[in-house]
Amino acid sequence: MPSISYLGPEGSFSEEALLDYLVIRDQAQGQEQPVTWELRPYHSIREVLMACARVETTYSFAPLENSLEGQVGATMDTLKQADNLLIVGEFVHPVSQCLLTSHPLAWNQITRVYSHEQALGQCREFLSTYLPHAKQVPLASTAEAAREVAQAGSNWAAIAPRRAADLYSLHCQARGIQDASANATRFVLVGQDIPPSTGRDKTSLIITTENSPGALFRVLQEFAERKLNLTRIESRPSKQKLGEYIFFIDVEGHISFPPLQEVLQILRDKQLLLKVLGSYPAAKLA
Repeated sequence: MPSISYLGPEGSFSEEALLDYLVIRDQAQGQEQPVTWELRPYHSIREVLMACARVETTYSFAPLENSLEGQVGATMDTLKQADNLLIVGEFVHPVSQCLLTSHPLAWNQITRVYSHEQALGQCREFLSTYLPHAKQVPLASTAEAAREVAQAGSNWAAIAPRRAADLYSLHCQARGIQDASANATRFVLVGQDIPPSTGRDKTSLIITTENSPGALFRVLQEFAERKLNLTRIESRPSKQKLGEYIFFIDVEGHISFPPLQEVLQILRDKQLLLKVLGSYPAAKLA
């Protein structure tokens, strides 16, 4: 039975997104009988991805970026470091944050708010308006926050999916508390093989340029000259030297597309650090 690791415990946004993704994946592939998957929760994003790297699971499913809070650093750093992981799919999942408590409380009674750091950031305005006095406590996942509040039974709150309230017998104090209604997270399915081209694909790369004026521009120019559309460019510290950065780039097209192959060869000839993170079907955006 194929298996997928995800950020748990049960009731996390990662699990919610994964369940939706698998249904849509079966429908897109015309599966008459849904594929049976073994879903394995892990405590951290790094552990989720390393489970696939160590072949403990067939795939990993992890958040890559959020429309409000941007990149998920743990995912990007682990993909950079692991040699045998490739993005093989992506899924954009709408996120509606809820404030969960063990029992109904007045705002001024809530003393702590637990959640993943990304969820706390997505609800910054709500927290500053209604709970400025409450201590914010980051945990490994939203579901872990819900479980913590359920076990404590105190005047604490968790920011988590509505489903977590049912799973952990919590009271839903407020719904849709994120700072923007169009809140969404992009998840990636990670494996070890590049899937074939579908005609509507995306390729993800890591590029490190030399530290000189116009170095990044010269790299991007190679894509522009071949009319290759870049859909994402983000930088992360190299963690090798202060002021040194690596660039995560998404480009439309499969890695087998000749113009893209030409660019990659040019960059390799320039002896730039280049890593292909995957080439996979692009998600359909609403």
